[in-house]
Amino acid sequence: MTKEENGLHRKWAVQLFNETWDLIEKKERTSDEDSQMLEKAYASLYHWRQIGKKLNLARGYWQVSRVHAILSQGEAAYFYGIAGFELCEAEDFGDFDLAFAYESLARAEKCRGNFESMSTWFERGQIAAENIVKEDDKKYFLSELASVNKG
Repeated sequence: MTKEENGLHRKWAVQLFNETWDLIEKKERTSDEDSQMLEKAYASLYHWRQIGKKLNLARGYWQVSRVHAILSQGEAAYFYGIAGFELCEAEDFGDFDLAFAYESLARAEKCRGNFESMSTWFERGQIAAENIVKEDDKKYFLSELASVNKG
């Protein structure tokens, strides 16, 4: 891959990730926006994969898992949550990346109705939060983790 192609993949990966995030945070989405949210998450993941940076790939898996959970698609949320978690473990990604991998699995298991497993992943997330270095990141993570138990 040329340097230019690499740059274009990175540009699109970042832009689509951010656009997906905007839709995740939107209070009321139309069904069309739900579709766009999912499509953008997958497109971002695709572009991260082309670049080959595993940390970004793990974050892409997290985002796809999150979108599927929002859309009440528990099996797909779990599939991508596990992919992100396994990548974090294999590459020794810690800090908030590992914590968010646990969060995605807690959310996916809630979506699938597996509340005992949800609690296990939730607890792992709480423990992982202790290893988040930046205090602002830790606070943000804990607020996101707490949202698993809402609604």
